[in-house]
Amino acid sequence: MYFVLLIILSALFAMTLGIPDVAFPQGDEIMHIRSIRESLEVGSYTLPVLSGLPNPYKPPLLFWMGMFFDKIFGISYFSERLVSFLFGLGTLALFYKFYQSISKSEKESKLATLAFAFSFLSLKFFGILMMEGALVFFTLLYVYLFFKSKEKENLTYVAWGSFLVGFGYLLKGPILHIYIVLFLISYLYLKMIRVRKGHFHISFKPLLKEKQTLLLFSLSLLIPILWISYLYLFTNSGKELLRFFFITENMGKFYAANQSGLRIWGGWLLYTIPFSIPLFHTVWKIIKRTSKDKNRIMTMVLLVFLLFVTIFHLMPNRKDPYYVTPFISFLFLIPALKKENWETIILSKCNKYSIPVLYFLLVALAVVLRLPSLFAVSLTGIVLSISAIAFQNKNKSFYGVFISQLLLVPIIMLFFVRPMADPNIADQLTDVKGKELCVIAENPWTAMDVQNKLIDSKVKFALPLTYRDTCPDAEMIVTFSEANLTEDWKKVNSWFQWKQHLNLDSKETLKALLKMDKRTFQSEVNVWKKEELR
Repeated sequence: MYFVLLIILSALFAMTLGIPDVAFPQGDEIMHIRSIRESLEVGSYTLPVLSGLPNPYKPPLLFWMGMFFDKIFGISYFSERLVSFLFGLGTLALFYKFYQSISKSEKESKLATLAFAFSFLSLKFFGILMMEGALVFFTLLYVYLFFKSKEKENLTYVAWGSFLVGFGYLLKGPILHIYIVLFLISYLYLKMIRVRKGHFHISFKPLLKEKQTLLLFSLSLLIPILWISYLYLFTNSGKELLRFFFITENMGKFYAANQSGLRIWGGWLLYTIPFSIPLFHTVWKIIKRTSKDKNRIMTMVLLVFLLFVTIFHLMPNRKDPYYVTPFISFLFLIPALKKENWETIILSKCNKYSIPVLYFLLVALAVVLRLPSLFAVSLTGIVLSISAIAFQNKNKSFYGVFISQLLLVPIIMLFFVRPMADPNIADQLTDVKGKELCVIAENPWTAMDVQNKLIDSKVKFALPLTYRDTCPDAEMIVTFSEANLTEDWKKVNSWFQWKQHLNLDSKETLKALLKMDKRTFQSEVNVWKKEELR
């Protein structure tokens, strides 16, 4: 019954993949989809292109897989996002297997997998075309095979894990290798360093013992070496691509800090929603009182590893919260390592009383934003979660709170984000098929987004002052930024969409909220059609 439910839920989730504007978008997805479609259009299958040039930002695996599914199912958002969806299913299956191998409990493994599947991480990155969903899979796969090799005393597992890490390079470059190196350092740190009577003791015996594991990691370099050699030796722009990718795209991120480090710490809280409180409460209990159970080393290795990757991501100039997504699955493994059952975690005071509070916040949002569906559903959530807390039967109380908690992110997606979403561009521009469209905006990605949604139209990007030179033959213009058009352009349509960057202070924001003036947070998009002057 459990797996039937999981299949049904997965099918329902898969049905949403074809919706252009997802509930939780990520800007880079626009570029990834554009690169796939443009590569198919020009027939550049080996080396993906973007804006007519080889794509220098990311290696090709995600684009190759997107092109493969576009060829099979036709060019669509569904085909391209199917890549991340399949990596998501693989991650959930792997997570279930990993959890069960630690907890030895089928029930606990099912509950943990369900919780992980309904986390913000899963519901976002397993439904959009980003590298992060695949990185979650490859990172978890290596760690699982590493511990499996220790359990079975068989190096074949870690050999396969090392080799498969090489495919991870084709997703986002050397970053996965860095993650795995940090994991191995974490493991060796726990094995080599001991603190006894206030003194550090370092033993090099574990280093010698793990010599074969470390040497086998060299297998992860096979795929990267082959790909780098191909670029360097057999493509015209290979040297320039490699120089840009390694120096500008990767090393360039360490040039200077331009974002707050709090964004990384916030990522841990954000992508574990709605289970942030119970998971971090469990971690806090481990830190406060370390037990000497058989999983102690594995638990401490994972915690040190999570600390190391956090420190690593605090170093570059960009500190986007989603950088921590490849490691969220390990937080969901912590209860298994500590032999904590999910009933105890969910029914802890700090967790179960937080659920009605969250639903109360959603009710308040529904009132302020005038969303009747959200109000009704959130009110039901309050009744269900409070009733569950009041149940004398512990089993009923657990499932009442657990289900209320699982549904939090889907409710936000369906009843809060969807009603507040921008109008669909394809619905606003119904008569542009086969026409040349000029998009005036501050960012070329806006034009890429329009082109992705209007497959049958030719879209060009122009800055407000350069549209005459950039789009001399355009039949229609869509202005996302203010532009002074000539008199032969007539406005035929307009709509409002949410601003991506707001320059409002707290006083202006509060004033706009109290007046329920959403136009403060929106900008007008105008559609212009060329007409002959008399």
